[in-house]
Amino acid sequence: MLDAPRAKLEQSGLELAQSGFEALNADLTPTTRTLLNRIVGDAALHPKMMNTLSMLEHMGSHKIMATQHGANVDQATLRHVAEECHHAFFMKRQAEKAADRPLEYDAADLLAPVAARMYFQRLEASMVDKLEGRNRVATYLYMSMIVEFRAVWFYGLYAETLQRHAHPLSLKRLLGEEQNHLTEMAERLTHAGEFSSTLVDDFVATEHQLYRRFLVALQQSIN
Repeated sequence: MLDAPRAKLEQSGLELAQSGFEALNADLTPTTRTLLNRIVGDAALHPKMMNTLSMLEHMGSHKIMATQHGANVDQATLRHVAEECHHAFFMKRQAEKAADRPLEYDAADLLAPVAARMYFQRLEASMVDKLEGRNRVATYLYMSMIVEFRAVWFYGLYAETLQRHAHPLSLKRLLGEEQNHLTEMAERLTHAGEFSSTLVDDFVATEHQLYRRFLVALQQSIN
C-alpha cells in the first residue's frame, strides 16, 4: 500500500500525464475515429482489425514474460500478464467469430502487420535505450504504462464506434482492466521512487510519433 501523501503525489502525476497524452493526441482523434468507423462497418476488415489487436496484446504479454522472470516475480506482474493473455484470447475469439473461420497472425488475416510489429519493437528499443542503467522492473513498468495510455485511448474510441454501429461487442471489462493496469504501473513506479514526469512526457512524445506511422499504415492497408 502507498501512504496517503505518496499516493496523492502519484495520482497527480498520472492525471497530468494522462491529460498531456490526450492533448498531444487531439490531432489524431478525428483520423482514428474515421478509420474505426470504416473498419467496423466493413464485415471483411473488422475481423482483421480485431485479430491485429489480438496480436498486439499477445506481443505485450510475451514481452512481460520474456523480461519479468526469476525469484522476485510478484502477484501484480503475474496478474498483469494473465490479463494481457486474456485480452489476446478475447480479441482472437471475437475476430474468428466475426470471420467465421480460424485466423492466424499472418499478413492475410491482419491489417498493416509489419507496421504493427514495428510499432511495438521500436517503442521498446527507444525506451530501453533511454532507461539504460535503470533496473529491469522500472523499464517494464514504464513500457507498460506508455502502452496502456494508448490502449485506453484507442479502445475508448473503438467502444464509441461499436456503439454507433449498434455492434454487440462490449469492451467494458477490457477497458476497465487496461485502466487498472495504467494506474497500477504509475503506483509501482512511484513506490519504487522511479516515477519521472519528464521521462513520461518524453516517452509519450516518442509513442505518439510511432502511433502516427502505424495509423498511416492502417489507412493504406484498407484503401
